[in-house]
Amino acid sequence: MVIHWPLLLLGILLLWFPRRWMRFGTVIKPRRRRRNTSPGWKSDPWNRQEPGDPRINVRIEFTKPRNFIDFFRAGVGTLVVLGAYDLLPGLTVAAGAGALAARQLLVIKLLILLVAVLIQTVRVEERRLSFFAPVFFLTGLSIGLCGPWAALFALLLVWSVSPMFANAQAFLVAYALLLGGFGVMFRSVSLTYVGTAAGLCFLPVLLSLLTKRRLGVFTRKPVHMHGAS
Repeated sequence: MVIHWPLLLLGILLLWFPRRWMRFGTVIKPRRRRRNTSPGWKSDPWNRQEPGDPRINVRIEFTKPRNFIDFFRAGVGTLVVLGAYDLLPGLTVAAGAGALAARQLLVIKLLILLVAVLIQTVRVEERRLSFFAPVFFLTGLSIGLCGPWAALFALLLVWSVSPMFANAQAFLVAYALLLGGFGVMFRSVSLTYVGTAAGLCFLPVLLSLLTKRRLGVFTRKPVHMHGAS
């Protein structure tokens, strides 16, 4: 196995960096009181989202800068680890290595992605276990795994019908199914990657069901049950 350390460390850093660490700058920086300059639509009752609300509000989610950071770092990190689109991967097999070595390498790469999703999903705060839906992180991950077209079609479709979903679980289940369907339809990547993308999107839902804990969405204010982003 050949390890390109700079690329591998870059990919792991992007993927394994917990979202909550992005709060560091806002925690140490004193807050100043200022007038509310939020767009008028945010004050409308139907656009408000209370901490702990399980629904995913399209307009609110697309105004959070951290969501876009999650999206791009997951996409770039996945491309670096997998070496997709003719990029030099962080891990490769040596010349002349057999099929077994190639399968072992694939397993290692997919384990890196699995750990990444677990880090973004699971939190332990105040001795309390919580699960969050890393929606934008998973959509970035899916681009590297399923290719741009399958991920783009799945992304557009799931967000267009997102108001129908009562919670984050329903959103991720729908996205996983759409990824699988479009991934098979376009056949631009290996079905192993397509199945992995769908499985990783379903993983937060599975953890929530197994532990009988609600799958939260990232909010700006901490709540007793879930914590904050």
